[in-house]
Amino acid sequence: MRRVFSKLAAIASVLMVTLPALAQKPLLSVFKENYFISGVPLNTAPAYNTSDAKYQVSVRFNAVQDLAGSGWDLFWGYTQLSVWDVYRPSNPFRENTYMNGLYAAWDDRVLAGYEHRSNGRDGADSRSLDYGFISYTQPVGEHFAVQATGRFGIGSIGNDFSLEMFSRYQGYANITLGYRGSGDRLDAKLSVTPLFPSGFRDISANVTGEVNYRLLKATDWFYLTAQYHYGYDEAQIDSATPGVFLKRMFRIGLSVQPQSFMQRLFF
Repeated sequence: MRRVFSKLAAIASVLMVTLPALAQKPLLSVFKENYFISGVPLNTAPAYNTSDAKYQVSVRFNAVQDLAGSGWDLFWGYTQLSVWDVYRPSNPFRENTYMNGLYAAWDDRVLAGYEHRSNGRDGADSRSLDYGFISYTQPVGEHFAVQATGRFGIGSIGNDFSLEMFSRYQGYANITLGYRGSGDRLDAKLSVTPLFPSGFRDISANVTGEVNYRLLKATDWFYLTAQYHYGYDEAQIDSATPGVFLKRMFRIGLSVQPQSFMQRLFF
């Protein structure tokens, strides 16, 4: 009986710490950037079968804020990235990538967690990653920030485990340089993920450049977005698929940006 009471007392003490913290933040909020953009390739003639649309939906379910006074926030996040061949007959989706994980954030500087990333397919078309990561963001002056991220885990191609998903296609690390203008009307980022090619035709990095302009002064979340992307990491099916056409895509559209600059940089 004493053990039961001691366990109940321990649970009560945890709830007394966590429940007030939980009430300080909405249960559901934006995690990474949310956007819908469409565009054309820059290394071939635009056509119905080379142009596309891409969108990302990302939310976070806030579990605990300021855990036991430590400054750490704990949450579960879900992100879906879809590449849509919207201009082709029947408008097929080329790829949907699903990312969910458990995360911990501290002081808008440190973000760490475990994430599972998968294209939801089976058999030979299956691609997935399971990894832990840590990311640190350092402001540089008034308008700039640098973010460094490292991750390591297990990848799979088809039903076979393979580190190629990290070394050749998704990357172990990421470096991002971000800019935020006065009044938060304009922000931009350049994100580079080094790769380790094993053949002459492999690429040495995935690269994303992005510019966001806030459309209305009264709203701090609604942006016009222009994005350039180079690499094989947008659609996971492009990883380890022979004969895949490497796209250098320029797209433009609308986005909802998280308030935290850290998530605006996060790859």
